[in-house]
Amino acid sequence: MFRLRDQQLRIVWCCLFLLATVSYGQKATPTTPPANASTPAPAPAPAPSVKNTTLNLTTPVDEADALKSCLGVFLEYVVTEPPKRIYPFLDNKSLAEQPYRFKSEVTLTNTGYEKLLGWEVFIGFQHDEIIAKADGVLFSSGDSPPGIAVGNGTSILGSDMPDLQTSIDTAMDPTKIEYTFELTGTEFGVAPPSFPLPNNISLMNQGWECGVPEVEIASKTSIANRMWVCCAENRTAMNDTKKETGFLPRIEGDIVMYYDVFQTYGDNYWAKVSISMDDPLGRLDFWNLTWDWKQGEFIWAMKGAQILGPQEQDKCVLGKAGELYAGLDFSQVMSCSSSPTIVDLTEDQRNNPTVGIPNCCRNGTLLPELVDASQTKSEFQLQVYKLPPHNDRNDLQPPINWKIGDGYKCTQPRAVSPSEFSPDSIHSQSAVASWQVVCNKTVGPVKKCCVSFSTFYNDSVIPCPTCACGCSSNTLPWNKQQKCNPHIDSMFLPYNGVLLPPSNRTALGIQLAKLDHYAIPDLVPCPDNCGVAINWHVYSDYADGWSARITLFNWERQPIPKWFSAIELAKAMPGFQNVYTFNGTVVEDLNDALLMQGHNGYSNDYLLGMDSTDNPGKLQSLMSFDKRKTPGISVVKGDGFPTKVWFNGDECAIPTQFPLGSGAWQGRPSVQVSFLVVFVTIFFLLGETTRYL
Repeated sequence: MFRLRDQQLRIVWCCLFLLATVSYGQKATPTTPPANASTPAPAPAPAPSVKNTTLNLTTPVDEADALKSCLGVFLEYVVTEPPKRIYPFLDNKSLAEQPYRFKSEVTLTNTGYEKLLGWEVFIGFQHDEIIAKADGVLFSSGDSPPGIAVGNGTSILGSDMPDLQTSIDTAMDPTKIEYTFELTGTEFGVAPPSFPLPNNISLMNQGWECGVPEVEIASKTSIANRMWVCCAENRTAMNDTKKETGFLPRIEGDIVMYYDVFQTYGDNYWAKVSISMDDPLGRLDFWNLTWDWKQGEFIWAMKGAQILGPQEQDKCVLGKAGELYAGLDFSQVMSCSSSPTIVDLTEDQRNNPTVGIPNCCRNGTLLPELVDASQTKSEFQLQVYKLPPHNDRNDLQPPINWKIGDGYKCTQPRAVSPSEFSPDSIHSQSAVASWQVVCNKTVGPVKKCCVSFSTFYNDSVIPCPTCACGCSSNTLPWNKQQKCNPHIDSMFLPYNGVLLPPSNRTALGIQLAKLDHYAIPDLVPCPDNCGVAINWHVYSDYADGWSARITLFNWERQPIPKWFSAIELAKAMPGFQNVYTFNGTVVEDLNDALLMQGHNGYSNDYLLGMDSTDNPGKLQSLMSFDKRKTPGISVVKGDGFPTKVWFNGDECAIPTQFPLGSGAWQGRPSVQVSFLVVFVTIFFLLGETTRYL
């Protein structure tokens, strides 16, 4: 009898534990991200080329023999001075942080049958090097010395002599087949007598393959201070690369620009610059193009764009240009700056016969083709005057160090085959010379938008991540005296919390935590600080389908015209049916992401800014999904939440957890039903147990 009562108590306790577990599940609980959520992997650093046994990539240990036996391009790196200790002088406990000056030379020699066009050399620095001086070359990153951090390696391109001719064509003229450039910089923790060498040198040009670099053998009387490698020609790859044109191949990127010279007169020429948005989800507002002239050029006239800032006529009048072009009225010059800043014209100038040209005057906005095919390209023309000794009509060089705006990194200009275009949409015209510049978006830790998650079956909202769009300080923006914690997760909010400005959300989060017995940190989380916030709300869930509602909030004062957003739903997108207020298109090339935008010409094509009473600009739409096309999907377990969200070309920060609850038909039962089921189960179990007493 006593044994059976213990059994009864165990049954009761088990049932009560089950009830407590079900009840606790009603609130939002941290979970792991959906299975398909992923973090973009960092771009791998350039690695040493793999040895190809089909090519002659063997590098003899003796440098002279290596040069003679190389059939391709011979690279040599030489440390020309011992490391010299420089300021600040640190004590012996900080030797690893002590800076030293280094100086080295890099030499390229073409020993093969093929011209080397637009050479690019990778140097695998490994001592946190910083380049202070590098004459006659450019850095593929677009940076200019001094102060270029190259500790993980860097790619360097030819500027003064970008091409290497062959010995056969030039009768072995060393001025045409060989080029040497010097590097001066700082490295750390490399006290003499060592001569620190990079871990790799190689040629980055497509169609060339490099072996394993050899290092000079040190002796009792000398220290190894040089390394070399032979890069052989891969004829098959070269034929594919150059396509029998003698020019470098065009490459792809997020933004592609061309500098096309279409008229040349000796001391001046006309060029067309085109800027194209090739990123399928990219957007650039108010583009701002800068570059550097390297031969003293100046811009006399311009169509389709204008110079931002002063004309700097004094640099022409008081310089070499004033001496050479004494008859020019420099009050009419567009810009004499060596580093001009160029911006687009406003839309009202498009039909101005003096400055308007096709594809100009869009106020600096570039949109992807999926959003607006008519606004993917901007063009402008400029008349450039040159200075001696570059007055020959065939002596044409593009500007260098192009920059298109924050968030993009641009290559140096690459000589490509002359572009073809039609100035009047009737006749075809070929450029005299063309160069390509490619800019790719840089992804940083600070976002421009964020996402919150909510559901119909849970009264808690997973808000935007803490400091998603950056934290300038560890104080609340609306109360500089109150500190906040930028390193902890944001607090759950009641659903109306997403409708309020950030200054009111903290109080709501604390109230909800007290009501639901959540822990309240000593320092509350800092806000997300995002100008654009997106709420994803699972609106309904039933046997054959489900629905969601997306709401866009603009917490900035500035309105956003022609907005667009993309949602990636890893498991649910095959069942997409319709989005009811916005235009919606599933894009197969973007992992079946749903691209949404307002209806052109309607009010929802324009996301208003926050008004004077702190009400945000807001747009929302419902969308429906069919479960029959996605068998096995479980909305309540996270399949109904996006794994990636973009707004106006920027990927948004999203929560790493999502709400759980019991409202969905396939989810757990409600608390009331759970109590009833548990007590009925206890009653029958006790009855069954008593029957056997």
